Amino acid sequence: MVSLYDRYAGMLFGYIFEVVKDRKLAEEYTAEVFTRFAQAGDQHAIDNVWLQLQQAAKKQLSGFYQSVALCEDYSVNYSQNSHVSQMSAEQRNIFCAVYYHGKTTAQLAAQFNKQESEIRKTLREALAFIKQRRER
Repeated sequence: MVSLYDRYAGMLFGYIFEVVKDRKLAEEYTAEVFTRFAQAGDQHAIDNVWLQLQQAAKKQLSGFYQSVALCEDYSVNYSQNSHVSQMSAEQRNIFCAVYYHGKTTAQLAAQFNKQESEIRKTLREALAFIKQRRER
C-alpha cells in the first residue's frame, strides 16, 4: 500500500513551490502541511485527500503572504511570479483573495458589491490568463 505521503508529496511540493519559489522553503512547508494533516487524523475523508492537502497548504501559506503583503487589498509581492503580476488589478485581487487568503466568491461578491457570477467570471479569466502564459 502506498502511503499518502508517497502518493501526494511530489504534487504538494510542486504546488507550494509555485507559490514560494524557493526549494528549501517549499520543502519546509510541505513537511509542515503533512505533519498537521497527520495530526488531524481521521477528520479527513480519504476520497478528497488531494483537495484537503491543497486547502491545508493554502492555510499554511497564509503566513508567507502576510509577510510580503503590499498595501493593495489582496496583492502580494509577485516579483517572482510574472504571470500574476501581469494580471489586471481586479483579476489579481480576486485570484489572491481566493487562492491565497481563502475567501469564497460569495464573500468577495459582498465585499466588492458585485454579483457572485461576476466574481467567478473574473476568477476564470485570471486562471485562463495563467494557463495561457504557461503555454508560451
